[in-house]
Amino acid sequence: MYKSSATESLIRLFQEYLELSARLRPDYTASLGSGQGEGQPAVSDIVPDAPQLLQAIYSQVSGTSSDEEEPSLIEFIPGYRLIHIQEYAQEVKVLESILEEKGYSGGGTVLPVLTNYGSDFICYYQSEDGTERICDLLHDYGDLVVMYDSPEKFLETLCEFYKQEVYFLDEEGYLDCDLVLEGEVGAALNPSANYWSE
Repeated sequence: MYKSSATESLIRLFQEYLELSARLRPDYTASLGSGQGEGQPAVSDIVPDAPQLLQAIYSQVSGTSSDEEEPSLIEFIPGYRLIHIQEYAQEVKVLESILEEKGYSGGGTVLPVLTNYGSDFICYYQSEDGTERICDLLHDYGDLVVMYDSPEKFLETLCEFYKQEVYFLDEEGYLDCDLVLEGEVGAALNPSANYWSE
């Protein structure tokens, strides 16, 4: 598979994110499995024209199963897990039904990246003019709120959250974050994202 320089840059950022995660949670990266293992669909089998962000992630790992029970291994970011490739098609349907139910009419492409048990999503969004962003979609509201100005900024900001100790493990071993610091770092790196200013 031909990898463009943009995909390679996303893979580098994703690997850096995994390395930083592993310092806090040594077993996390291994728990994500390897990308494109035997008997696993490739993301491009599920989403033809899969965006580079999804290709970068799923070429490296498989994701976290919804059955994972070990607190320190569930979450990719606080409150959300990286969708397992074998559950991806199902989560696409869940996301589509939420957008339909809420009367979403923004056009473009919306695909899930992270989810939680309440069917909230962190989504990849590509507008009709080709601009790529990462958005928050809360099940109860159905509005896409821009969190990260681009797929690169998404991974870059998450790495920064580790470097600046925004993320930490709580007493039960779940990934948690310093909300004030998260807001400051998020806003500084994603100046045009509404999410951080709300």
